[in-house]
Amino acid sequence: MVVADAEALVGLGLDAARLATLRDGLEVAVRAAGDAIRTVAAQSHVRVGHKHGEGPVTEADYAADEVLHRELTALLPGAHWLSEESAQEAPLIHGEPTWVVDPLDGTREFLRGLPEYGVSVGLFTDDRLVLGAVYIPEDDRLLSGLLAPGRREARLDGHPLDALVAGRPVERVVVSRHDYEWREIHHRIPFEVYPCGSAAVKLAHAAEGQADVYLSTGPRSVWDVAGGVAVLRAVGGDLVQFNGRPLPLSPQQVAVPPYAAGDPSASRELLRRLGANF
Repeated sequence: MVVADAEALVGLGLDAARLATLRDGLEVAVRAAGDAIRTVAAQSHVRVGHKHGEGPVTEADYAADEVLHRELTALLPGAHWLSEESAQEAPLIHGEPTWVVDPLDGTREFLRGLPEYGVSVGLFTDDRLVLGAVYIPEDDRLLSGLLAPGRREARLDGHPLDALVAGRPVERVVVSRHDYEWREIHHRIPFEVYPCGSAAVKLAHAAEGQADVYLSTGPRSVWDVAGGVAVLRAVGGDLVQFNGRPLPLSPQQVAVPPYAAGDPSASRELLRRLGANF
């Protein structure tokens, strides 16, 4: 299977060396998007709109999306585009390279002045997540993950990010602010729990080891998680469904069901403690 995947990527011109070059360009692009967000945040007034049934959207979302579209389409000409904040220019096609983008994940936190929002980008090709990045403007922190056959690498601000320790016991869990503040989910979790806004930032916490598990009661969208999952997988973690099975991602499937994210054994330990049977 690894050989077949490698042959498919090479056939698309996206071998490990090419993906490494794309990663460098992706890191530049998400930093530039973060700069666009900071520019808007520095204004005396930020224009805010509302998407029906989805919550707020700001001019910072659109400014970051414009930067990413310009930079990423130039970086990989012909790739498809799936973003939370802009229209698809052509139908998605299975197997073809597709950028999956959330230009500002955590808009509510951005508006509240909380440092819990980020830029998230993932690249899928041959129906696989092969590259991703998360940039956190408030902390000026950039994580990226490369997932090529035979080569998995994660970086934090350009330096190698250590692999997760497999089998480490669960001690700390991160959840959404909504789950913490409104559903009070922390009262049902038998570990230390803390809230955080953006799904991309919470995935970064899981990849860095700030949290052992990120529990999402969902649902989320593929653009919320693609960048962070690339980083998480590059350090040996993954998304685990509530039935204990790995959660696959695809640009063709926008909705992402509830999951636990981190070292898979730690995620399953948490789910069992919460009553899951698998």
